[in-house]
Amino acid sequence: MLFAVMCLGANAVAAQEMYSDVEYISGHGDMDKQKGTLLLGESELKFTKKDGTALFSVPLSAVTEVSNQVEVRDASVGKKLLFGGLAGSRKQDFVQVTYETEQLAEGLVFKVKQGTSTGIVAKLKFAVKKKKGESPTTSSRVTQSAVPLQ
Repeated sequence: MLFAVMCLGANAVAAQEMYSDVEYISGHGDMDKQKGTLLLGESELKFTKKDGTALFSVPLSAVTEVSNQVEVRDASVGKKLLFGGLAGSRKQDFVQVTYETEQLAEGLVFKVKQGTSTGIVAKLKFAVKKKKGESPTTSSRVTQSAVPLQ
């Protein structure tokens, strides 16, 4: 019996997607920038401090839009002078979540690890559709190459 309870607990944890090293940038009330973890569960998106304390959560049923943005930041003048052509630019990935409740509407911005924003957005959109009872888009258009692949 105890083993069954332990297995169920493990499945509940496995059902959550966890993204560490996320920085909340803006959008939620008067909250300042904060580093933490983004947890995507079956019914909510939760942002927690590094110690696990929940800062806020958003019900997936209230999410209206999810998108990502990648910004390229050029190296500073000092780095360019010091390192020349080796002072490359830096990419920063952001995830934006818009949601509406009866009381408010907010647009949240999170800075995530480089190269992860597209995957996070895809999983978040899928979870929102699943929560709202919608089926995944089946009318996605796949473009075909003019030259057949060999």
